[in-house]
Amino acid sequence: MTQAASQLPAPFVYFPAMKILSSNAGLAKIIIRRRGAVFVALYLALAGLPMTRGDDAPSSADFKVIDRTNFTLKYPTAWKEATDDPDYKAESHFTMNGPEKKQSYVSFDIVNKTEDPVKLLASTIEGLDGYAINALTKTKLEEWGTFKGQGMHLKGKILGTYPGGIKIFIFNSDHHNIMVIEYYWAEELKDLQADIDFIQNNFTMKS
Repeated sequence: MTQAASQLPAPFVYFPAMKILSSNAGLAKIIIRRRGAVFVALYLALAGLPMTRGDDAPSSADFKVIDRTNFTLKYPTAWKEATDDPDYKAESHFTMNGPEKKQSYVSFDIVNKTEDPVKLLASTIEGLDGYAINALTKTKLEEWGTFKGQGMHLKGKILGTYPGGIKIFIFNSDHHNIMVIEYYWAEELKDLQADIDFIQNNFTMKS
């Protein structure tokens, strides 16, 4: 524990930056981002203090485009590609962070068809439930945007404390397995759901 963390008042609990990996290291990955903001939000929630909100998310009509070898993605301009992540790979592993002051994000892993999607989904859920989230409900998913596949919506308490959810969805293209993970805090959805839907409906595989 860091010196700064040791000085935090009770009942604050220190959570280090956390990575949850499946058996396929490098594919199934959840990163609890913006650690300082998470600390503050968790402390305010535990202490019963009000949380301030960032500005409303922009209209999904305002978007940018990522165009790469195997895919294209349109996304709202307030969202940012996390190019400074240590595991960032432009063609295969990248994350779209929500607008400033928001904790929600959408991550993409694009790999060759070497993993059994059923086993991959099961191992990912096992690696997340009880660690990144304490799931109170689990709902099967069969669609993400225009894609058919399989997935699971884990809904409960992020880090055992804050209401939210994680959606894991896996689908196939001609030559790749694609895993998408949506991580959200429940209180942000009224601002961000339209943006997340826009990302879902504007991700296209080329091969």
